[in-house]
This record gives sequence, structure tokens and C-alpha cells, in this order.
Amino acid sequence: MKTVPIEDFGKDHWSLLAYVETLCVDSHKDGVGEIDKRRIRTNGKTHPLHAVNRHIVGDWSPEYGTRLAGYWDSMGKVVPERQIWPHDDWDCLNDLEAAGLIEVMSEANGFVLMTEKGLKVAAALRAYKTKGGMFSGFRWADPTPVK
Repeated sequence: MKTVPIEDFGKDHWSLLAYVETLCVDSHKDGVGEIDKRRIRTNGKTHPLHAVNRHIVGDWSPEYGTRLAGYWDSMGKVVPERQIWPHDDWDCLNDLEAAGLIEVMSEANGFVLMTEKGLKVAAALRAYKTKGGMFSGFRWADPTPVK
């Protein structure tokens, strides 16, 4: 599946980044977070080994697909073209890694680590949220390179 660029990240990407940051902050394993597979959206067709929560939500449905930036327009109406139907949180996790925000140490075990860039973006996301912003409205546009 094609990687989603950070400019297109929407609610699902940003909420997953916040979740990963929380796991890493609360970790007792030197900052390595461990994803609880029951807590994230999993498409059992594309990620069958991660589909541990199917008994709770049932089979994957297109409306579960990842919502990109602009999924809700300025009037709050849904823009269906801004949703990727088969894309789940495991795909979002790979997008976060491709953007340099996290390192997936083991997808099989759900082990993740924040990068320096990821910490910077997560701090901006937290500041945005504390001012009443919603995940769907956050945009990362810092031109300062971070290694």
C-alpha cells in the first residue's frame, strides 16, 4: 500500500501518534512502547495476524478506513475521497515511521519507539489539543529539519 505523506495525516494518524507517545512515556522498558492490539483499528484482510479484536468489532468495513486531512470540510460534511477504505492503524503506524516520527521495532510484538522528530511533533500536537483543537484539525508544517 502506498505511504501517506505527513501533509495528509488526519484524525487517525494523529490520534495513533498520541497513543504511541503515551505508551512510550508510560513504558518501563527504556521508552519502548508496546501496542495493545485490542485498542487499534485492524483490517483482518490486510493484517490477519493482528486481528485480535474482530470479536469486538466484527469484520472490517469500508467506513473504518483511515480518514485523511480534509475528510471533514469546513461545514463539517464528509468528503469520501479523503478516506482510504482498506487502510487501518497498522498502515498508519507504517506511515508514521516513514515520516520519521516513530521507529517500529517489532510489528509482530507491537514494540515502538519515538524518534526526536516524533517527540517534537507530539509536543506540538499536545499543545494544540490543550487549546481545544481536535486531532482532525492538526497539521504539521514545521520547516525546521530534525534528525
